Amino acid sequence: MTALLNVTKLSASYGDFRVLHGIDLTVERGGVTALLGANGAGKTTTLRALCGMIKHSGDVVFDGVDIARCATEDIARLGIAHVPEGRGTFIALTVEENLRCGAMTRKGRASIDDDIERAYHWFPRLKERCGQQAGTLSGGEQQMLAVARALMLRPKLMLLDEPSFGLAPIIVSELFSILRKVNEQEGVGMLIVEQNAALALELARQAFLIETGRILISGSVTEIRDNESIRAAYLGY
Repeated sequence: MTALLNVTKLSASYGDFRVLHGIDLTVERGGVTALLGANGAGKTTTLRALCGMIKHSGDVVFDGVDIARCATEDIARLGIAHVPEGRGTFIALTVEENLRCGAMTRKGRASIDDDIERAYHWFPRLKERCGQQAGTLSGGEQQMLAVARALMLRPKLMLLDEPSFGLAPIIVSELFSILRKVNEQEGVGMLIVEQNAALALELARQAFLIETGRILISGSVTEIRDNESIRAAYLGY
Protein backbone atom coordinates (compact mmCIF):
# COMPACT_ATOMS: atom_id res chain seq x y z
CA MET A 1 0.00 0.00 0.00
CA THR A 2 1.03 3.61 -0.54
CA ALA A 3 1.26 6.03 2.35
CA LEU A 4 -1.74 8.25 2.98
CA LEU A 5 0.16 10.13 5.69
CA ASN A 6 3.94 10.42 5.73
CA VAL A 7 5.54 12.24 8.66
CA THR A 8 9.26 12.96 8.77
CA LYS A 9 11.30 14.58 11.54
CA LEU A 10 8.26 16.00 13.30
CA SER A 11 9.15 18.13 16.31
CA ALA A 12 6.69 20.02 18.48
CA SER A 13 6.81 22.32 21.47
CA TYR A 14 4.64 24.02 24.06
CA GLY A 15 6.36 27.36 24.43
CA ASP A 16 10.04 26.63 25.06
CA PHE A 17 9.35 23.05 26.17
CA ARG A 18 9.98 20.57 23.36
CA VAL A 19 7.82 17.44 23.48
CA LEU A 20 8.53 15.75 20.14
CA HIS A 21 12.09 15.27 18.93
CA GLY A 22 12.00 14.52 15.21
CA ILE A 23 9.67 11.54 14.91
CA ASP A 24 8.85 9.64 11.72
CA LEU A 25 5.62 7.73 11.16
CA THR A 26 3.26 6.67 8.39
CA VAL A 27 -0.35 5.64 7.88
CA GLU A 28 -1.04 3.50 4.84
CA ARG A 29 -3.93 4.38 2.56
CA GLY A 30 -6.92 2.60 4.04
CA GLY A 31 -4.78 1.29 6.89
CA VAL A 32 -4.83 1.58 10.66
CA THR A 33 -1.73 2.66 12.58
CA ALA A 34 -1.45 2.54 16.37
CA LEU A 35 0.69 5.05 18.25
CA LEU A 36 1.54 3.52 21.60
CA GLY A 37 3.35 4.78 24.66
CA ALA A 38 3.07 5.70 28.31
CA ASN A 39 1.32 8.82 29.60
CA GLY A 40 3.39 11.87 28.76
CA ALA A 41 5.27 10.17 25.91
CA GLY A 42 3.97 12.62 23.29
CA LYS A 43 1.05 10.76 21.73
CA THR A 44 -1.58 13.48 22.07
CA THR A 45 0.97 16.12 21.10
CA THR A 46 1.63 14.20 17.88
CA LEU A 47 -2.04 14.33 16.90
CA ARG A 48 -2.27 18.03 17.77
CA ALA A 49 0.81 18.79 15.68
CA LEU A 50 -0.61 16.89 12.71
CA CYS A 51 -3.74 19.04 12.96
CA GLY A 52 -1.73 22.26 13.09
CA MET A 53 -2.92 23.02 16.61
CA ILE A 54 0.51 23.59 18.17
CA LYS A 55 3.90 24.91 17.14
CA HIS A 56 5.79 22.27 15.15
CA SER A 57 8.40 21.65 12.47
CA GLY A 58 9.21 18.84 10.07
CA ASP A 59 7.56 17.38 6.99
CA VAL A 60 3.91 16.25 6.99
CA VAL A 61 2.58 15.00 3.66
CA PHE A 62 -1.07 13.96 3.49
CA ASP A 63 -2.44 12.40 0.32
CA GLY A 64 0.42 13.96 -1.64
CA VAL A 65 -0.07 17.45 -0.18
CA ASP A 66 2.40 19.15 2.17
CA ILE A 67 0.27 20.23 5.14
CA ALA A 68 3.06 21.10 7.58
CA ARG A 69 2.25 24.80 7.43
CA CYS A 70 -1.51 24.59 6.83
CA ALA A 71 -4.08 26.03 9.21
CA THR A 72 -6.17 23.60 11.23
CA GLU A 73 -9.37 24.33 9.29
CA ASP A 74 -7.60 23.76 5.96
CA ILE A 75 -6.25 20.43 7.20
CA ALA A 76 -9.82 19.42 8.08
CA ARG A 77 -11.04 20.44 4.63
CA LEU A 78 -8.41 18.17 3.07
CA GLY A 79 -9.97 15.21 4.89
CA ILE A 80 -8.35 14.78 8.31
CA ALA A 81 -10.84 14.40 11.18
CA HIS A 82 -9.62 14.67 14.76
CA VAL A 83 -11.48 12.94 17.60
CA PRO A 84 -9.82 14.45 20.68
CA GLU A 85 -9.37 12.91 24.08
CA GLY A 86 -12.34 13.85 26.24
CA ARG A 87 -14.72 13.69 23.23
CA GLY A 88 -15.16 17.44 22.73
CA THR A 89 -18.88 17.29 22.01
CA PHE A 90 -20.93 20.50 22.12
CA ILE A 91 -22.90 19.67 25.23
CA ALA A 92 -25.58 22.35 24.80
CA LEU A 93 -26.41 21.21 21.26
CA THR A 94 -28.50 18.22 20.32
CA VAL A 95 -27.05 15.06 18.83
CA GLU A 96 -28.16 16.06 15.34
CA GLU A 97 -26.84 19.61 15.73
CA ASN A 98 -23.48 18.15 16.71
CA LEU A 99 -23.49 16.02 13.58
CA ARG A 100 -24.23 19.02 11.38
CA CYS A 101 -21.31 20.85 13.00
CA GLY A 102 -19.09 18.02 11.79
CA ALA A 103 -19.94 18.90 8.21
CA MET A 104 -19.33 22.65 8.47
CA THR A 105 -16.07 22.60 6.48
CA ARG A 106 -17.60 20.72 3.54
CA LYS A 107 -18.34 22.62 0.36
CA GLY A 108 -21.38 20.69 -0.79
CA ARG A 109 -24.46 20.73 1.47
CA ALA A 110 -26.88 18.59 -0.50
CA SER A 111 -25.65 15.25 0.83
CA ILE A 112 -25.40 16.22 4.51
CA ASP A 113 -28.84 14.82 5.37
CA ASP A 114 -27.84 11.55 3.72
CA ASP A 115 -24.65 11.49 5.75
CA ILE A 116 -26.57 12.04 8.97
CA GLU A 117 -28.52 8.90 8.15
CA ARG A 118 -25.21 7.21 7.39
CA ALA A 119 -23.97 8.21 10.87
CA TYR A 120 -27.15 6.80 12.39
CA HIS A 121 -26.53 3.58 10.44
CA TRP A 122 -23.18 3.18 12.21
CA PHE A 123 -24.54 4.35 15.57
CA PRO A 124 -28.26 3.46 15.87
CA ARG A 125 -28.28 4.57 19.50
CA LEU A 126 -27.64 8.14 18.36
CA LYS A 127 -30.71 8.09 16.14
CA GLU A 128 -32.80 7.22 19.17
CA ARG A 129 -31.39 10.33 20.87
CA CYS A 130 -31.19 12.66 17.87
CA GLY A 131 -33.05 15.51 19.60
CA GLN A 132 -31.38 15.05 22.98
CA GLN A 133 -28.75 17.46 24.29
CA ALA A 134 -25.28 15.95 23.97
CA GLY A 135 -24.46 16.84 27.57
CA THR A 136 -27.16 14.46 28.82
CA LEU A 137 -25.74 11.44 26.99
CA SER A 138 -23.73 8.75 28.73
CA GLY A 139 -19.96 8.77 28.32
CA GLY A 140 -20.12 5.96 25.78
CA GLU A 141 -22.80 7.72 23.78
CA GLN A 142 -20.78 10.93 23.77
CA GLN A 143 -17.77 9.05 22.43
CA MET A 144 -19.94 7.52 19.71
CA LEU A 145 -21.20 11.01 18.88
CA ALA A 146 -17.63 12.33 18.66
CA VAL A 147 -16.72 9.59 16.17
CA ALA A 148 -19.95 10.04 14.21
CA ARG A 149 -19.37 13.79 14.02
CA ALA A 150 -15.88 13.16 12.65
CA LEU A 151 -17.35 10.87 10.01
CA MET A 152 -19.58 13.73 8.85
CA LEU A 153 -16.43 15.29 7.41
CA ARG A 154 -16.20 12.27 5.08
CA PRO A 155 -12.57 11.96 6.10
CA LYS A 156 -9.78 10.07 4.41
CA LEU A 157 -8.01 9.87 7.77
CA MET A 158 -9.25 9.87 11.37
CA LEU A 159 -7.00 10.78 14.29
CA LEU A 160 -8.42 9.08 17.38
CA ASP A 161 -7.10 10.06 20.79
CA GLU A 162 -7.81 7.51 23.55
CA PRO A 163 -11.25 6.45 22.27
CA SER A 164 -11.67 3.82 24.98
CA PHE A 165 -10.85 6.11 27.92
CA GLY A 166 -13.37 5.92 30.75
CA LEU A 167 -15.75 3.59 28.93
CA ALA A 168 -17.26 0.30 30.10
CA PRO A 169 -15.76 -2.79 28.39
CA ILE A 170 -18.98 -3.61 26.55
CA ILE A 171 -19.11 -0.08 25.07
CA VAL A 172 -15.43 -0.26 24.12
CA SER A 173 -16.04 -3.54 22.31
CA GLU A 174 -18.99 -2.05 20.41
CA LEU A 175 -17.09 1.11 19.48
CA PHE A 176 -14.01 -0.70 18.22
CA SER A 177 -16.17 -3.11 16.22
CA ILE A 178 -17.71 -0.10 14.46
CA LEU A 179 -14.30 1.47 13.84
CA ARG A 180 -13.13 -1.75 12.23
CA LYS A 181 -16.18 -1.83 9.94
CA VAL A 182 -15.73 1.83 8.98
CA ASN A 183 -12.13 1.11 8.07
CA GLU A 184 -12.87 -2.06 6.13
CA GLN A 185 -16.06 -0.96 4.37
CA GLU A 186 -15.29 2.70 3.69
CA GLY A 187 -11.50 2.62 3.53
CA VAL A 188 -11.04 5.37 6.12
CA GLY A 189 -7.45 5.42 7.36
CA MET A 190 -6.90 5.72 11.09
CA LEU A 191 -4.12 6.82 13.40
CA ILE A 192 -5.15 5.69 16.85
CA VAL A 193 -3.62 6.72 20.15
CA GLU A 194 -4.68 4.27 22.81
CA GLN A 195 -3.43 3.54 26.32
CA ASN A 196 -4.84 0.01 26.02
CA ALA A 197 -2.11 -1.28 23.72
CA ALA A 198 -3.55 -4.76 23.31
CA LEU A 199 -6.87 -3.27 22.19
CA ALA A 200 -5.19 -0.95 19.69
CA LEU A 201 -3.13 -3.79 18.23
CA GLU A 202 -6.30 -5.79 17.56
CA LEU A 203 -7.47 -3.00 15.24
CA ALA A 204 -4.18 -1.81 13.75
CA ARG A 205 -1.92 -3.26 11.07
CA GLN A 206 1.22 -1.38 12.04
CA ALA A 207 2.36 0.31 15.21
CA PHE A 208 4.83 2.90 16.45
CA LEU A 209 6.01 3.04 20.05
CA ILE A 210 6.85 6.52 21.31
CA GLU A 211 8.86 7.26 24.43
CA THR A 212 9.77 10.75 25.68
CA GLY A 213 9.02 12.26 22.29
CA ARG A 214 11.04 9.79 20.21
CA ILE A 215 9.99 6.71 18.26
CA LEU A 216 11.50 3.75 20.08
CA ILE A 217 10.38 0.99 17.71
CA SER A 218 8.01 0.52 14.78
CA GLY A 219 6.80 -2.35 12.66
CA SER A 220 3.88 -4.58 11.85
CA VAL A 221 1.50 -5.56 14.62
CA THR A 222 2.99 -9.07 14.55
CA GLU A 223 6.51 -7.72 14.99
CA ILE A 224 5.44 -5.55 17.92
CA ARG A 225 3.59 -8.40 19.61
CA ASP A 226 6.55 -10.75 19.16
CA ASN A 227 8.96 -8.33 20.83
CA GLU A 228 9.36 -9.68 24.37
CA SER A 229 10.46 -6.40 25.94
CA ILE A 230 7.53 -4.53 24.37
CA ARG A 231 5.09 -7.18 25.55
CA ALA A 232 6.37 -6.99 29.10
CA ALA A 233 6.48 -3.19 29.29
CA TYR A 234 3.36 -2.24 27.34
CA LEU A 235 1.13 -5.26 26.80
CA GLY A 236 1.35 -6.77 30.27
CA TYR A 237 2.27 -10.34 29.32
